[in-house]
Amino acid sequence: MKTPLIEVKDLRKRYPIYGPLGKLFPPKTHMNAVSGLSLQIYEGETYGLVGESGCGKTTTGRSILGLTKPEEGEIWYRGKNLVQLSDREFRPLRRDIQMVFQDPLSSLSPWQRIGALLEEPLRIQGEKDGEKRRDKVLSILEKVGLSQEHYFRYPHELSGGQVQRMGIARALIIEPKLIVCDEPVSALDVSIQAQILNMLTALQREMGLTLLFISHDMGVVRYLSDRIGVMYLGALVEESTTDELFAGPLHPYTKALFASIPDLSKRGKEREMLGGELPVRTDEFKGCVFHTRCPYAEERCSQEEPVLQEVSPGHKVACHKV
Repeated sequence: MKTPLIEVKDLRKRYPIYGPLGKLFPPKTHMNAVSGLSLQIYEGETYGLVGESGCGKTTTGRSILGLTKPEEGEIWYRGKNLVQLSDREFRPLRRDIQMVFQDPLSSLSPWQRIGALLEEPLRIQGEKDGEKRRDKVLSILEKVGLSQEHYFRYPHELSGGQVQRMGIARALIIEPKLIVCDEPVSALDVSIQAQILNMLTALQREMGLTLLFISHDMGVVRYLSDRIGVMYLGALVEESTTDELFAGPLHPYTKALFASIPDLSKRGKEREMLGGELPVRTDEFKGCVFHTRCPYAEERCSQEEPVLQEVSPGHKVACHKV
């Protein structure tokens, strides 16, 4: 039996919702951004986490990196529960767990050159030899498709695709084991997206990386992922291998996501679209997370939350009707 590199157990994160006067008074209620999420990511695989905006994908990724502190739950990495670690205890593990942000330009200092920005993580991790740092930066720039001249440029002098390559280079510079990719290609042209995805695949094979790939684009997730977890309103509603999920999605929300994928062969035909708006999951919310928009919902769905259970080897679904 394989041992997961990362194991998330019953993760929960809430954010306060204040009234018209803001933080002058206690919060009226809380929004459950992530509620009871459990998943496993195995070494060397790409796990795709997919769902519409606001479903809790980024909060999950930030919790794994220690950038967001969950109220409850466990995140196990090589025998250590990351949730219980202090910032000082977590620091050595940051060499192993890195993140590629959706907008890496906002996380880069505009006053530093690319070379200095890439050398900074090495300096923080204790590499004092300036020549070794420079050689490593030049090597990683080449791996991500940038030239040596980019070492002397500023972030604002790069194109969108080059900035994203820079963000990937910064995550790879200290040779991590796990990289959380938070929608790294959503703001790029389709042709540039393909280049970045192909580069990630090649780097994963070369460096033995494990990827948690967060996206709302089913086509991108299908291309890159070995397994896929579908999130809705802070909960995992379906999980399976990529091939099996695309061959036969079982949860109504997963089917709705698939129906939203552009298909030229169905041009001019009426498509079944998901109605309603994404609700806010407060403490008062009951039942299945999808019951307010599900066309198959019954009374039980509005009262009892279904458990994510295995319906076939490796295929899990949280639905009373499956």
